[in-house]
Amino acid sequence: MLHKKLTSAFAAAVMVAFLLVSCNTSTSKNSEASSEGTALTVKGEVLDLSCYMADGSKGMSHQTCAQGCLDKGLPAGLLSNADGQVYLLVENHDKADAYQEMLKHAAENVEITGTLVTKNGVQSLTVEEINIEG
Repeated sequence: MLHKKLTSAFAAAVMVAFLLVSCNTSTSKNSEASSEGTALTVKGEVLDLSCYMADGSKGMSHQTCAQGCLDKGLPAGLLSNADGQVYLLVENHDKADAYQEMLKHAAENVEITGTLVTKNGVQSLTVEEINIEG
């Protein structure tokens, strides 16, 4: 009987410890899930994310298709020249002209300055300024 009580108490203690660790881990992940307001400038290639994610299409040989995809409103990205990181490009509603200009440069190398936002594993760059590399 004593053995049963100790086993039940041990099982309860293990369950409580597991729940506490799970909650702490969950809270920690949630605090890392969103990062907002970091200014960033990235040089890289404007991608049409539909083709890039499907089969890795990029570069000037894919420019006509990429431009067509961006013109249809498919998502745009930026492939960093420095480290190969891909950023989802999103419009800053207060500076929409910069985003609209970026959409005209599929497969070209540009420099984009904006705000880095990371949420639930998705890393985006809110386009605030674009410089076309010659």
